[in-house]
Amino acid sequence: MKNFKSIFLGLFVITFSLFFVLIINTNAFSVDTCVDCHKDKKFRVQDKKVFDYFNKWKGSVHDIAGVTCVDCHGGDPSKAKKEQAHPKNLSPADASSMVYYKNIPETCGKCHEAVYVNFVKSDHYKVLKETGRGPVCTTCHGSLVTNVYYTSIVLSTCISCHNQQNQNHPEVINTAEQILHRLNVSQGYMKWTSIHYKKKSGELIKLNSLYQKIANSWHQFNFATTEKDSNKLLSEVKALFHEAYKGKKK
Repeated sequence: MKNFKSIFLGLFVITFSLFFVLIINTNAFSVDTCVDCHKDKKFRVQDKKVFDYFNKWKGSVHDIAGVTCVDCHGGDPSKAKKEQAHPKNLSPADASSMVYYKNIPETCGKCHEAVYVNFVKSDHYKVLKETGRGPVCTTCHGSLVTNVYYTSIVLSTCISCHNQQNQNHPEVINTAEQILHRLNVSQGYMKWTSIHYKKKSGELIKLNSLYQKIANSWHQFNFATTEKDSNKLLSEVKALFHEAYKGKKK
């Protein structure tokens, strides 16, 4: 009987300790005054920009990945008072702010390392650092919804600098559209193959690696290399798809 009581008491102590630790950890991770404050619907009237910004972030890729306000804007999410939570350089107009225009590549690069490494090799990055102008991550992807590889982005964004009027390499618009089209078609083939022809998963891993390499190196804007790689990717993806399709019909 004593043994039973000892075992029961031991289990009770262990369970209570684990429960206590879980509560502490949950509280530690749940404190984010940025989110708690900015989700307040009063901002719809008081500060529409903040209200819309929060709602674009909520449910976005960044939200799902656990990236919150402080990761990009800085600040202290453990402080309840606005003065303590907001650093002096929170404003994007401040040259030391993480979201100051020229600093955005470094801020995004904390997570998107491969893309950042490629982007700093580009002429766009050199122009940005020298003049403060030129595209940054948010120019094409937005800051919250992260649009990726839509050809409409090329037409609406790149053409503002690369056009016939200023003769600043207008030919890159057509080249960029073709590369993006190949990447989109390739991705469609890969998704279809992964769903219907699971036996080809080994080959798909290799092709996905090539796709990711192109997606990262795209940010150098060296289209001669990217165009060659995108043609190779589409050709190999199509071949794999047709091979898998023929194998399934037999």
